[in-house]
Amino acid sequence: MKQVPVHKLQDRSSLGFQLKPFSPEKADHRQPVDTGAHRDDHYIFFIVTEGSGTTIVDFTEKTVGPGQLYYILPEQIHYRIISHQAKGWFIAADPALVPPACRNIIEGWLGFQEPVTLRADEITDYDQLLHVLYRQTSGDQSSERISLLHAILSAFFEMVACTIRMSVKTEIANSRPAILSMEFRQLLKENIKAYKSPADYAEMLHISEPYLNEAVKKITGATVSFWIRFAIVTEAKRQLYFTSLSVKQIAADLGFENHSYFSRLFYKETGMTALTFRKTFKGDNKPGTDIR
Repeated sequence: MKQVPVHKLQDRSSLGFQLKPFSPEKADHRQPVDTGAHRDDHYIFFIVTEGSGTTIVDFTEKTVGPGQLYYILPEQIHYRIISHQAKGWFIAADPALVPPACRNIIEGWLGFQEPVTLRADEITDYDQLLHVLYRQTSGDQSSERISLLHAILSAFFEMVACTIRMSVKTEIANSRPAILSMEFRQLLKENIKAYKSPADYAEMLHISEPYLNEAVKKITGATVSFWIRFAIVTEAKRQLYFTSLSVKQIAADLGFENHSYFSRLFYKETGMTALTFRKTFKGDNKPGTDIR
């Protein structure tokens, strides 16, 4: 595999989104589906009302328990979505349908991405809204109906954004350091292959490097340099694990003119060479019961 496969939502739905309820009863009557390690060109959201589910996202196993919300971003590599008597909702959505303000919060960066625990009333609200949306998808696909579906879906995104925002202390979420951290995160995502210095990102944000570092560390607990290295190594691990590209090719793809420098950085951050990482972890990409 030369590149990590990208699963396209348009291959599964013409609506710009896909909504499915899942439950132990439905899972029991389905054969396991091996979707393999892949990226998506869309968001994935899980609302688990009962039971639990696990998936591997960028080498970390995530468990989503009862009463929790979890989402996977388009750039994240994932596989092996397994249901443990889980009941709830699966939503896949084209980023173009997500209001910009909601996207900023969903993709905002306040540390590592973890499942969010919902209050009982929130679970009820999500469940009722998604039932309405699911029922409406069974109708005709006229332009009027599609507009209605997208309006209901937009309400879902607003709820998700509110849930994420409320899961962080309000005074932190609305602070200048939090805003800068989110802006830095977006710039890092877009520019990591070209810019790898904290000073570069400070300049893009029109602030001093010490101020950016102070803001990011206050919100995330780690420095700007840490997150730059984290982004580089995470993407390198993705390519080492899920593609057959050579270390030299991966280094070039990540913007390193000198692949030896990349190799030293990788070793310093992981404690092993890139090839050792590939040999150690390769082969763990096994199928599970996909609830989609």
